[in-house]
Amino acid sequence: MHTRPTVRQTLALVAPLLMALTAALFSPPASAQISEEQARQVRSLLADSHWVAEGPENPERVAYMFTDMECPYCARQWQAMRPFINDADNVTQVRHVIVGILKPQSHAKGAAVLAADDPLAALEKGQKEFDAGGLAPLRNIPKDISRALGENRILMQRLGIRGTPATIFTDTRGQLQFAPGLMGESLLATHLFQMEADAGVSR
Repeated sequence: MHTRPTVRQTLALVAPLLMALTAALFSPPASAQISEEQARQVRSLLADSHWVAEGPENPERVAYMFTDMECPYCARQWQAMRPFINDADNVTQVRHVIVGILKPQSHAKGAAVLAADDPLAALEKGQKEFDAGGLAPLRNIPKDISRALGENRILMQRLGIRGTPATIFTDTRGQLQFAPGLMGESLLATHLFQMEADAGVSR
C-alpha cells in the first residue's frame, strides 16, 4: 500500500477540473483539455493518496481507479481488466484508490485491504470472490487505516467524483482523462491500456 500522513493540500484549482473531464471520452479533444499545471496538481494529489497498485512495477503509464470493495461495478471492471493487466506487453499500472462509501461494510472491507500484509492479494481476493461475499470486513480498524480511507474519500469528494468506479488516466495525446463508471472492453483496450496504440510501436 502506498500511503502518506495527510492530504491537507490546497484543492481550490483542481476541485472543479474533473467536472470538465467527465465527458472527455465522448467529446472533441479540445473540450477536455486543462492546463498542464492543473493536470500536474491532479496527478500529484492522486500519487499522494492511499492506493494499491497492480501491473508493472516500472510502468510507462499510471492510471488511478477509485475503488469501493462493496461496489459490484468495481468488481466487474477489475475482472474486465485481467486480460490487459496480465498481458506480457502491458506497460500500464493501475492504482486502486480505496474508498469506503457505498454500504455499511465498505469502510471495514476497504480497511481489510489497506491493513493487509499483502494489500494486493487482499484486493484480488475481494474482487475475485465478490459474488460470494468478497473480503471479510476488518473488525478492529487501526486509526491510521481509518484516516487513510477518510482522506481518500475527501479527495474523491473534492475532485467532484460521486461514484465508483471512477478512473483517471493519461490518453494517447498526453491529456488527463476521467472515465466515470464502468469502462467496457473497447474503452479499456483503446484508452486505458492503449493496447491498440502500443501495437503499432516497435518495442
